[in-house]
Parts: sequence; structure tokens; C-alpha cells
Amino acid sequence: MKEFLVHIFVPHQKNNHRAKLLHNSSIFFLIVFLLAANFFFGILKKQNPDILGVSYSVSDVDILSLTNQIRQENGLSLLNLNNELSQAAEEKAKDMFSKNYWAHFAPDGTSPWYFIKNTNYNYIYAGENLAKGFTSSQDVVNAWMNSPSHKENMLSGKYKDVGFAVLRGNLSGEDTVLVVEMFGSTETPAFAQVQQPKNIESYTSKTTADNNQKVPVQKSTAKKIQNPILGENSNKNAVFTEPLIDSLATSKNLIIFVFSVFLLTLLVDLIVIERKKIPRLVGHNLDHIMLIFLFILFVIFENYGMIF
Repeated sequence: MKEFLVHIFVPHQKNNHRAKLLHNSSIFFLIVFLLAANFFFGILKKQNPDILGVSYSVSDVDILSLTNQIRQENGLSLLNLNNELSQAAEEKAKDMFSKNYWAHFAPDGTSPWYFIKNTNYNYIYAGENLAKGFTSSQDVVNAWMNSPSHKENMLSGKYKDVGFAVLRGNLSGEDTVLVVEMFGSTETPAFAQVQQPKNIESYTSKTTADNNQKVPVQKSTAKKIQNPILGENSNKNAVFTEPLIDSLATSKNLIIFVFSVFLLTLLVDLIVIERKKIPRLVGHNLDHIMLIFLFILFVIFENYGMIF
């Protein structure tokens, strides 16, 4: 066994002074194996999602709690969970799934404000944040807070209400979870005059934008949930899945493991070759080591979700 491992991972005369794992034939076999495994697990994932699937824990109550915690830390008022805005967010999410798009504006030009108006929420200010593919509420909030335009919505003093939709479905052939967050206010903040934002994510729209005429503001009649940080509402908009094997985490760990083995093999190869002063015509190990190391770091810190 020891001799076999040495042959695989340590350069010596019998493997032509290059670890067998680093031979072209070994790399080709590994690539074929990984492709075959990916195909097999893909079939298993579709047929038995309870055994092999993506673990999700995303809910409107959790996102609201995290958002209000951040607002509280920044000296801002808490957002109220509004039924009308949640209904508008749900209709927007369903529209994206049915029309197969992921954007603030639909392919036919339908705007986010269309869905809000359809719920009779008479807003003065409104905004929208989108997210997809995230597996936890914390990751969603972190992604929005790391984006200047989305953070502007999260910490805007203009908004008093918020609504969420957390829906799972198929978008562009990919099973994913969409999160739609819609902000609104039916009363003008008394303490600030906010500059007009540049990006759609922090876009504010007046109900009289078309004719620039001021009209009386009608109060929303939607029932608002008090003490949102305490989470008095049940997880109405939520996706919770816990398969036996988390395919996303498993794939990520497998990639890290495989490339870590290659990284260590290259390091051993480099040390042995340098010590024995063995001439070699192949590429420099140091370049490969740096490239693989950077790739491993990328995989470790990569978040598969996206925001818009």
C-alpha cells in the first residue's frame, strides 16, 4: 500500500520522476470519472430530491428580522410587513417564472410598480430587490448589503413597509428559489429629502409621475404585522428543504478535496524535483500551484446566488 501511494503521489524513477496522479492519462481518467459522477447524481437528484438535493432555509420572517436588525443598528425605524406588498412580490415572482425572466422589468415592459398598483397599495415611494439561488436568509441579506444600490433600499428612510415572496420553481431550466422584496411608503418621511437614486434597485416612483400633479395620499388598508423582529407572523413565504445529502455542499466539498489533493501532489513533486535537481521539460509546478490555490479559494468563498 505504501509503495502504491508513493507511486501515485511522489516522483521517482518508476513513474518517470513525475507523480502518477499528474500524468496526462490519470488526469483524463479523473475528468471522465467526474463527468460520469455528475451525470449519475444529476439523474438521482431529479428522481429523488429528498435523498439528493439542495438544502434551503429561506423565509420572509427571517429576512425581515435580519433587515430590521440592521436598520435598528443604523438608527432607522423598523419596516412593517405589509400584506399588499407581499402579494405584489408574490405576483412578480410568479410572473418571472411564467415568462422565464429574471429582471426588474418583464420582457413585455411590465414594471415592478404594476404589481404594487394592482394590490391597491397607494404608494408615494416604492423599491424592489431581487435575489435567486441563495440557500439561506442570511446569505440573501448579506448579498444585498454588499451591493451599494441594494443596500440603499435596505437602509432607506423613505420606506415604512416591506413585502416578500420566497418561491421555488424552474427558471431557464434550473431549479431555483426566487426572493422578491418590495419596499413602499404611503407617507412622506418628515425628516429627509432624499436624492433621486440612479439605479432601478433603489428607484423611487411617485404615483403622479406621469403628470407631475400632486394628489392626496390614500392610506394602505392592509393589515400590518407589529413587532416584526419578534416574528409574530408564521413563515407564509418560505422554502425549507433538508435532503439526506446536500448536493450543493457535497459538490463544493468534492471540488475542494480533489483540487487540494492535486495541490499537495504538486507541492511534493516540486520539493522532490528541486532537492534531487532532476531536469524536466514539462511546465513549471509553481505556476500550477498558484493557479490551483486561487481556484480553491474561489470555490470556498463563492456564493452561488445572484442579486438584481
